[in-house]
Formats: sequence, structure tokens, C-alpha cells
Amino acid sequence: MKKILCLLVLALPGCAVYDAVMMTGFDANEYRIVTEIRVDAGYYKTECGSPSAQANAAAMARKTELFERYSEQIPNNKDSYDASRNLNEIAQGLIKRYDTPPVPELFCKLKYSAIENSAKVIQHVLAQRPR
Repeated sequence: MKKILCLLVLALPGCAVYDAVMMTGFDANEYRIVTEIRVDAGYYKTECGSPSAQANAAAMARKTELFERYSEQIPNNKDSYDASRNLNEIAQGLIKRYDTPPVPELFCKLKYSAIENSAKVIQHVLAQRPR
């Protein structure tokens, strides 16, 4: 009986440490940022061609840059950082296009669709991380 009790005492803290390590994989802030990017991209896509389109593109570029900067500082997060960098490149390409107007509405919608789809994939991957 004492051996079983000793085994339990030694095993339980080990389980707690394992759970603590595995929980570090999921980052709620990272998930929230990419969710906001996805929602904003869906909304901004409907605003292409409107007077607010350039301001929306600038807001998206700032938010994807935030996501990239946030992801790069998380330890052992290279894959997520690479995905965030690629997402930011799409958004930066959209805002740079506004430097030489006019920007075709179709171009704008395609860029937001690409951002929205990429964010959805990133969301799915992040959600699969251990909690």
C-alpha cells in the first residue's frame, strides 16, 4: 500500500508538469488576433470601391503586422510566425497598391478573400494546439 501511495505522489506532480508544458502550445491572444483579422477581412471585402477602402486596407495592414510581431516573440512558434509573416505580406501588398490609384474593386476583393482564407487556415491550426 505504501508503494502505491508513493507512486501516486510521484506520478501526480509529473502529470501536472506535463499538462503545464502542453498548455503552453495554445495562445488565446494569438488566436484572438487572427480571428479579428478574419472577421475584418470579411467586412472590408464588402467595402471595396467605397471611400473607406484605403483606410480599411491600412487598418488591415496594421493588424496583420501586429499579428506577425506578436507571433515572432512566442517561443517554439516558428510555423505560426511564418504563417503570420505570409499573411502580413498579402495585406502589405494591398495597401501598397493604393499608392497608385485607381485600385480595381476586384483586386481589393481578391486580396481580402486571400487574407480571409489564410486567416481561416491559421485559425484552424492554432485551435488544434493542446490546451
